[in-house]
Amino acid sequence: MKLLHHNAEHRSRQLRWVVPLLAFVLAAVVATLAVQYRVSDQAVGAEFFRAHKTIAHTGELLRRGLVMGSAVLLLLMLTTALWAFRLTHRIVRPVHTLHRALDALCAGDLGVRVELHREDEFAETGAALNRLVDEFADVLSQVHALVDRLAALTPATAASPEDPRAAQLGSLVGELDRTLEFFRLEPRHAIREDD
Repeated sequence: MKLLHHNAEHRSRQLRWVVPLLAFVLAAVVATLAVQYRVSDQAVGAEFFRAHKTIAHTGELLRRGLVMGSAVLLLLMLTTALWAFRLTHRIVRPVHTLHRALDALCAGDLGVRVELHREDEFAETGAALNRLVDEFADVLSQVHALVDRLAALTPATAASPEDPRAAQLGSLVGELDRTLEFFRLEPRHAIREDD
C-alpha cells in the first residue's frame, strides 16, 4: 500500500498537511521527555548522594518530574487537538460547500456556482465543477434548441395520418421535451463557503 500519492503536485499537498502534524507531535514528545528528565535529573542528582535522604524522598522527586512532564504533554496535546480541529475545519468547510452545490445540481439546478475562499485543491475542484456546469448548460441549451426544431417539424410530418412513424416521432419529441424540463437553466447564483 502506497502512502504517498504518485503525482508530484498532490504528493506535495499531502506532505503539506502531514509533515507539520508529525513535527508537532515529535516536538511534544521530546519536550515532555526533556522536562521530565531535567526535573528528575536536577532534583535526584542533587539529593541522590546525600546519605540522610530516603528512597521515599527520591520517589517523590520522580513523581514530581512525572507530574510536570505529564502537564507539559497534556498542554502540547491540547495544542495539537486545537490545531487538528482547525485543520479539519479547513477541509470540512469547502467539502460541505461542494456537497451542497452537487446536491443542487442533482436537483437539476444548472445556475449554481461554487465560490471558495482559499487557493488550494478545493478551489481547483470548485473551479472544475463550475466549468463542468458551464459546459453542461451550453450543451443542454443546444439540445433544447434541437428539440424545439424537432417539435416545429413534427406537425408538418403529422399531416399525413397514414404514417404511424410521424405520431411516434411527435410522442418522442414531447417526451424528450418533458425530460429536459428537469434541468433548469436558471440565472447564476453562488453557493459560498461562508453560507
